Amino acid sequence: MDLARLALAVLRVYSWVITVRVILSWVNPNPRNELLLWVIRLTEPVMAPLRKLIPIPGLDLSPLLAWLLIQLLMRWIMQAGA
Repeated sequence: MDLARLALAVLRVYSWVITVRVILSWVNPNPRNELLLWVIRLTEPVMAPLRKLIPIPGLDLSPLLAWLLIQLLMRWIMQAGA
């Protein structure tokens, strides 16, 4: 597996982890839930800086921005590999 395909696979999985975090935020599970803690630990390093870029009180757009940036990065990787 070449580096571009590996990067695309990692980005694809990470975008799904972000989606899981969004869904879990709607369900509002137990804050000590291991799955929730694991997802937060994985996504927070990316979403925290993005949250500061769009400071809208009561509305967290960082998952959407992270997902869009991942899609752009994936498109760039695919075009660079072609």
